Amino acid sequence: MVTYLLISINIFYFIFMIMMGVDLINPSAYSIHYFGANFGPDIIKGEYWRLLTSNYIHIGLMHLLFNMWCLHSIGLELEELIGSKFFFFVYTLSGISGSICSCFINYNSIGAGASGAVFGISGALLIMVYYLNQTSNSNIQYNYSPLLFFIMYNTFFGFVVPGIDNAAHIGGLIIGMFSGLIIGKLYLK
Repeated sequence: MVTYLLISINIFYFIFMIMMGVDLINPSAYSIHYFGANFGPDIIKGEYWRLLTSNYIHIGLMHLLFNMWCLHSIGLELEELIGSKFFFFVYTLSGISGSICSCFINYNSIGAGASGAVFGISGALLIMVYYLNQTSNSNIQYNYSPLLFFIMYNTFFGFVVPGIDNAAHIGGLIIGMFSGLIIGKLYLK
């Protein structure tokens, strides 16, 4: 399953960074920048790869653990529903879109983490299950209230707590919801 592969890549890269001297709990902005974090001036200069690599870098152990828990919980459900190929596409596109939004809204801030991608798969799952619940030929009745609460709570939390990159969250969420709408219309007829 792609969900487990993505979790493994995130953990492996985190361990690699720690082995290279990055602080386990509170890494410096310099250290995460060195390993590929998102930073507007660098993106504008042509370091576009940061739009992807920043999704696999985490700002300390708690950041990694929370994002991997969310990726595991939401990812397994969405991947089972739409398949590994579509899941990987939604995850990656949402992460890159979140990085692009962060790059322009938080231009001079260094950003990292899988949360843009996690918000994207959350949005895709929300739209997919809503679509399934509305489809008359579907036997699935999914309670999407906890997922909606997760999205709303964490978006609110991102606005009131300094240092949280809500631009990446919202950018990933919008692209994830749009992807879920397209996949739902095309794939789940």
